[in-house]
Amino acid sequence: MKEIGRRLKQERQRMGLTLQRLAEIGGVTAAEQRRYELSESMPAADYLAALASHGMDVVYVVTGKKQAVVNMSWEEAQALLDSRAIADDLFQNDADEEIYFKVTQPNKA
Repeated sequence: MKEIGRRLKQERQRMGLTLQRLAEIGGVTAAEQRRYELSESMPAADYLAALASHGMDVVYVVTGKKQAVVNMSWEEAQALLDSRAIADDLFQNDADEEIYFKVTQPNKA
Protein backbone atom coordinates (compact mmCIF):
# COMPACT_ATOMS: atom_id res chain seq x y z
CA MET A 1 0.00 0.00 0.00
CA LYS A 2 2.90 2.37 0.67
CA GLU A 3 4.00 2.03 -2.92
CA ILE A 4 0.62 3.25 -4.20
CA GLY A 5 0.99 6.51 -2.27
CA ARG A 6 4.54 6.99 -3.51
CA ARG A 7 3.55 6.32 -7.13
CA LEU A 8 0.50 8.58 -6.84
CA LYS A 9 2.72 11.46 -5.73
CA GLN A 10 5.23 10.63 -8.46
CA GLU A 11 2.50 10.75 -11.13
CA ARG A 12 1.12 14.02 -9.72
CA GLN A 13 4.57 15.57 -9.98
CA ARG A 14 5.10 14.15 -13.48
CA MET A 15 1.89 15.86 -14.55
CA GLY A 16 2.99 19.15 -12.96
CA LEU A 17 -0.01 19.30 -10.63
CA THR A 18 -0.20 20.66 -7.11
CA LEU A 19 -1.63 18.51 -4.36
CA GLN A 20 -4.65 20.84 -4.22
CA ARG A 21 -5.28 20.63 -7.99
CA LEU A 22 -5.08 16.83 -8.04
CA ALA A 23 -7.50 16.73 -5.10
CA GLU A 24 -9.93 18.88 -7.11
CA ILE A 25 -9.63 16.61 -10.15
CA GLY A 26 -10.22 13.54 -7.98
CA GLY A 27 -13.13 15.13 -6.11
CA VAL A 28 -11.50 14.89 -2.67
CA THR A 29 -10.14 17.36 -0.15
CA ALA A 30 -6.48 18.34 -0.05
CA ALA A 31 -6.25 16.60 3.33
CA GLU A 32 -7.56 13.35 1.81
CA GLN A 33 -5.15 13.71 -1.11
CA ARG A 34 -2.29 14.08 1.37
CA ARG A 35 -3.43 10.93 3.20
CA TYR A 36 -3.42 9.03 -0.10
CA GLU A 37 0.11 10.16 -0.90
CA LEU A 38 1.33 9.29 2.60
CA SER A 39 -0.33 5.86 2.26
CA GLU A 40 -2.50 6.55 5.29
CA SER A 41 -5.66 5.98 3.25
CA MET A 42 -6.49 4.03 0.10
CA PRO A 43 -8.06 5.86 -2.89
CA ALA A 44 -11.46 4.74 -4.18
CA ALA A 45 -12.15 3.57 -7.72
CA ASP A 46 -14.16 6.69 -8.66
CA TYR A 47 -11.24 8.88 -7.58
CA LEU A 48 -8.81 6.84 -9.71
CA ALA A 49 -11.22 6.95 -12.67
CA ALA A 50 -11.33 10.75 -12.43
CA LEU A 51 -7.52 10.90 -12.44
CA ALA A 52 -7.35 8.55 -15.43
CA SER A 53 -9.71 10.79 -17.38
CA HIS A 54 -7.20 13.62 -16.86
CA GLY A 55 -4.25 11.62 -18.18
CA MET A 56 -2.81 9.98 -15.08
CA ASP A 57 -1.47 6.46 -15.54
CA VAL A 58 -3.55 4.86 -12.77
CA VAL A 59 -2.48 1.37 -13.81
CA TYR A 60 1.05 2.42 -12.86
CA VAL A 61 -0.18 3.95 -9.59
CA VAL A 62 -1.93 0.72 -8.59
CA THR A 63 0.34 -1.95 -10.06
CA GLY A 64 3.71 -0.32 -10.66
CA LYS A 65 3.58 -1.19 -14.38
CA LYS A 66 3.88 1.80 -16.72
CA GLN A 67 1.71 2.18 -19.78
CA ALA A 68 1.76 4.38 -22.82
CA VAL A 69 -1.13 4.99 -25.19
CA VAL A 70 -0.27 6.07 -28.72
CA ASN A 71 -3.09 7.73 -30.65
CA MET A 72 -2.92 7.37 -34.40
CA SER A 73 -5.09 7.47 -37.47
CA TRP A 74 -6.19 4.37 -39.33
CA GLU A 75 -3.72 5.20 -42.11
CA GLU A 76 -0.83 5.53 -39.65
CA ALA A 77 -1.74 2.21 -38.03
CA GLN A 78 -1.84 0.53 -41.44
CA ALA A 79 1.58 1.95 -42.33
CA LEU A 80 2.93 0.68 -39.00
CA LEU A 81 1.53 -2.78 -39.64
CA ASP A 82 2.77 -2.79 -43.23
CA SER A 83 6.32 -1.88 -42.24
CA ARG A 84 6.32 -3.87 -38.99
CA ALA A 85 8.43 -1.07 -37.52
CA ILE A 86 7.96 0.90 -34.35
CA ALA A 87 10.17 3.87 -33.52
CA ASP A 88 12.72 3.18 -30.79
CA ASP A 89 11.78 6.36 -28.94
CA LEU A 90 8.38 4.85 -28.10
CA PHE A 91 10.03 2.28 -25.89
CA GLN A 92 11.92 4.38 -23.36
CA ASN A 93 14.09 1.35 -22.51
CA ASP A 94 11.69 0.40 -19.72
CA ALA A 95 10.96 -3.31 -19.70
CA ASP A 96 7.92 -2.78 -17.48
CA GLU A 97 6.23 -0.35 -19.87
CA GLU A 98 3.29 -1.57 -21.92
CA ILE A 99 2.31 0.30 -25.05
CA TYR A 100 -1.26 0.43 -26.32
CA PHE A 101 -2.39 1.80 -29.65
CA LYS A 102 -5.70 3.60 -29.99
CA VAL A 103 -6.69 3.68 -33.65
CA THR A 104 -9.37 5.97 -34.99
CA GLN A 105 -11.54 4.88 -37.89
CA PRO A 106 -11.43 7.02 -41.03
CA ASN A 107 -14.31 9.43 -41.57
CA LYS A 108 -17.02 7.89 -43.70
CA ALA A 109 -18.36 10.41 -46.18
